[in-house]
Amino acid sequence: MERKIVLLGYGMQGKACVYDLIKYGDFNELSVVDCYEGFLDDLSAIDDSRVRGYQIDGKDLGKIRELLSPASLVIEFFPPHLTLPMVELAIECGCHAITSSYINNPAYANQPGFAERLDSLDQKARQEGLIILEEFGMDPGVDLAMGQMIVNSFDEVHALHSYGAGFPELQSANNPLRYKFTWSVIGVIRSHLRPARYLDNNQICEIEADAMFSPKNTHNLDLPGLGDTLECFYNGNSTQYVDHFGIGKTVKSMGRYICRWPGHGAFWERMARCGFLSSESIQVGDQQVKPDEFCAALLGNQQQFYYQNDESDVALLRVDGRGLIDGSPKQVLMQSIVLHDHESGFSAMQQTVGFPMAIGSMMILDGKLEKSGRTMPMEVPLDHYFSELDKRGIKFTKTVNDWDGQLNP
Repeated sequence: MERKIVLLGYGMQGKACVYDLIKYGDFNELSVVDCYEGFLDDLSAIDDSRVRGYQIDGKDLGKIRELLSPASLVIEFFPPHLTLPMVELAIECGCHAITSSYINNPAYANQPGFAERLDSLDQKARQEGLIILEEFGMDPGVDLAMGQMIVNSFDEVHALHSYGAGFPELQSANNPLRYKFTWSVIGVIRSHLRPARYLDNNQICEIEADAMFSPKNTHNLDLPGLGDTLECFYNGNSTQYVDHFGIGKTVKSMGRYICRWPGHGAFWERMARCGFLSSESIQVGDQQVKPDEFCAALLGNQQQFYYQNDESDVALLRVDGRGLIDGSPKQVLMQSIVLHDHESGFSAMQQTVGFPMAIGSMMILDGKLEKSGRTMPMEVPLDHYFSELDKRGIKFTKTVNDWDGQLNP
């Protein structure tokens, strides 16, 4: 079978994915698409005749369609608002698809006809025998596969708490935010203003978008070796995964969290409540300005918010499950801490997003996934997946302890 791949988006994570595909993958041709000037010069440094670059705007569906017609797989790294259109185009052209983003994007979930659009996409993919592997980055992605591993350890799961975070090593957290960007700045800004949903003692609880960082919604996490306590904040809707994990009958407490160094939450809570993260345009002189885009431009144009050559980031993945094993109350912890790899030059975030996407791509092409249509990280062959991550230096620890009955972190 011809293994022709089209990768959409040669940003930081796309670069890591291309690197991994070349090192570990089996393919005939890799077409890389991006809209930015100069990306072709960057791509030309890759000494592999199978890799080709195309400078195309993501809105130019006609030109992208021309590349997809002879392809087998689309790897999607475009901005979130293009994720669903690109996956739909892939299925229309007879390609499998993999993305690190949410196809069921909460930003568009309330649009008329959105649910029907997703159902139609899934049905068409199933009819054509095509796979859509979604949410297959770090968070969501690796954390969900870890969650399934934890769930499989229990007879009954009563609590499931998941952490996925990228932040500077303590000595590199040397700006007022104690944070540096490893992905889209506007993406980071917009992720700081979204509602959350979690499960607390069998009750579904809601957090308004501008309260994500409030103290009442924050808990602390102390991990040996990091050098300081982490602040943890609710991350999106954790309850949507209850059915995917198959724990609806027993789970009482469930949450997903991001982590940052102390002080981060206090800053962003004020920014959110003051309107700086709004996407609604305001009049500034004779210009219409969106506050979130202004903040992204302001922060994104300062070197202090990016990693220098001697600085490193950390990716934390941690899942905390609590419940019954053989009738006894147990707590099972699975964790990975990934650091910047100065030998390859890839940040921790690039490794934990780009590498999983490459692994998932090969699982699709190698026929290792059992079903077509929309597929989640919980549904991949987990032993194979974690073996591949281990091969790339992304290693996990797992511990089992007696559980005191406490449901919340």
